[in-house]
Amino acid sequence: MREPSGYEALRSVELAHYALYIEARKRDDSLDGYTLLHVGPYTQTWQDHDRLTAALDGRETTLVPGRRVSVRYAPFDVSDHHLFADPYEADAVALLDAVVAGARA
Repeated sequence: MREPSGYEALRSVELAHYALYIEARKRDDSLDGYTLLHVGPYTQTWQDHDRLTAALDGRETTLVPGRRVSVRYAPFDVSDHHLFADPYEADAVALLDAVVAGARA
């Protein structure tokens, strides 16, 4: 019996679940900051990641005073599911706008 190729091996693995983290960090890119929004789980994050990045373009340093807002993706931790907004129930960009409005208030 032959060994599966890398592609065949990847296809046989269950889909991983990922999440997007929208974070506000000090402008010096230190680790001092906080997460504004957790969105997930996803099987693919690229569409909302691109949409959120485009929505932040040119505004990432002005949305939260003294902070740079950015989007990153990471594995979804099921034990923290209560912290996440479901990307299939709401628009990620609308969620971002609502959270930023709340952070400014």
